[in-house]
Parts: sequence; C-alpha cells; structure tokens
Amino acid sequence: MLIQSHRQENHLLLSIQRDVLMENSREFYQEFEKAIESSNFGKLTMDFHSVKFLDSSGIGAVIKASSALHNRGVEIFVTNLNKNLNSVFRLSGLNHILSILTLDEYLSKFPEFQNTLEA
Repeated sequence: MLIQSHRQENHLLLSIQRDVLMENSREFYQEFEKAIESSNFGKLTMDFHSVKFLDSSGIGAVIKASSALHNRGVEIFVTNLNKNLNSVFRLSGLNHILSILTLDEYLSKFPEFQNTLEA
C-alpha cells in the first residue's frame, strides 16, 4: 500500500507511504484514484512525510493526480516535503499548481489533522 487516507469533513488527507518511482508510479495512481472516487470533498492534501525521493515517473503521477482534482474544482495542498523534494517540486513547476505548505503552516491552517500528521 502506497497511500493511507484520512478524512475530516470536506477535507481528504492522503499520506504517501513510500518513494514514488517508475516501478510503482502506476500503483500510486491507481491507489490515488481509488481513494478519491468514493469521496466528495473540496480540499485534498498529499502528505509526503515518508517520501524521500520522486523520480520523473513519480512527478508525472503527482501531476496527473493533481490534474484530475483540478478538473473537479478541488483545492490541493502538499505538506511535509523534505529539502530535496521541495526543490524537485519547485524545479518541476509543481509549486505553480499545488499549494505547498511547511508542516507548521499546514497545521496552523488545518489543526484538525494535528494528530494525524507526523513531523
């Protein structure tokens, strides 16, 4: 399992459990689709606490996932990026389509996930 989901009212939090690479990017996207298909929500957060690396396939899977959500009018947040992932997200332009927040910024905005997220 690559994704664990948690829900608070109109907000779905997806905790990514492993690096997303060419070998598992298809599995990531399938789990992502399964997590969002049965839910009606206005906000979605991807928590990358357990992810140390994304290759180009992983970046592509995140872009594909975010496009599916944008088409539904969902507001997307990303949190818990390590220094390297933060650079990858910025260099790939993901910071222009996703709201990237530090863990502290995220928890001040969404305190309901305080007990769910790991530092």
